[in-house]
Amino acid sequence: MRESILALIFFIYGGNVMAANTVIAPDTSAVSWSGRVDFTNPSAPRFDWPGVALSFNFTGTMAGVILQDEGRNDFNVFIDGRQKKNLVTTPGKKEYILAKGLPNGRHTAVIAKRTEGYDGMTVCTGIILGPKGKLLDAPVKPAGKILFIGDSLSVGYGVEGPGIKCENERKYKNNWLSFAAVAARRLNADFHIVAVSGRGVVRNYAEKEKKSARPMPSYFDNTLYGDDTVKWDHGSWIPDTVVINLGTNDFSTDPKPDRKNFINSYISLVKKVRKVYPSARIYCVTGPAQQEPFFTYMDEFFKKNRDKKVFRVEMSMLGESDRACDYHPNVKAAARMADELIAQMKENDNK
Repeated sequence: MRESILALIFFIYGGNVMAANTVIAPDTSAVSWSGRVDFTNPSAPRFDWPGVALSFNFTGTMAGVILQDEGRNDFNVFIDGRQKKNLVTTPGKKEYILAKGLPNGRHTAVIAKRTEGYDGMTVCTGIILGPKGKLLDAPVKPAGKILFIGDSLSVGYGVEGPGIKCENERKYKNNWLSFAAVAARRLNADFHIVAVSGRGVVRNYAEKEKKSARPMPSYFDNTLYGDDTVKWDHGSWIPDTVVINLGTNDFSTDPKPDRKNFINSYISLVKKVRKVYPSARIYCVTGPAQQEPFFTYMDEFFKKNRDKKVFRVEMSMLGESDRACDYHPNVKAAARMADELIAQMKENDNK
């Protein structure tokens, strides 16, 4: 990937003109990306899945990014490991300062997408540094790789909510605190999250038919949630572990999918994963929010399964004290889910 300085520009905030800053194209090897990103246009990578992150090491006293967004996405910002104020996007192409007034020296910046695919596409067109700032070698990625396929629980929908009733979905959605992201960090693993709130194996939440036109498995080959034309190169990033946490939305409302259709669709999803990742361990999660007949159907799935690298992970069902927005797991419950996943993964590793 080429490294290039695009321009020296002036920024005006609140009427104050800041010193000339350097803008560096995002197609530099000094920027580390995590998650499914479309690099069809290397100088303007696009992404929309939850948890997509970019990070870079730099010298200088300030850092920022240039993003083009529909204005519905938010990002966690970390400077030198400390969380800063969330980056809240507004419509259009904008410059966002991540930090300023830093001690002159070496720093690390991370921004990670809190929101999800249906919140819209984000395009990154530049990394901003101060007049004397420089990018350093890219942060080293963790050794492990985990792919999560799921729904709102993997997204982190409402996880920071004060209770069941939340006035603002966007405010409380935070993928960083989802069980998926928490588990991956604790395992020192790079991770991709292919998940959409409300999606099921066969039937999506509250849809009128027993079989939905676009359940979650239909997105497995997509680089982007919002653009079916860009297909993901499964050979470009090969996970050693795949975690599937689906089934809540299939059975949360009527009409529920037929037994044969659900089981065969789950089998088909696992086979699709196995075809592109022949060596991966696949963990199929039961709990913490599904309801019958999901568990009965999954019992039958595991009886039929002959893949020695497919394992069941049982998570504790959510209790009253575990609830955040719209009955989703809160921060404490998501952390417990991560612990349960990790414990059962380690138990299988020791077999």
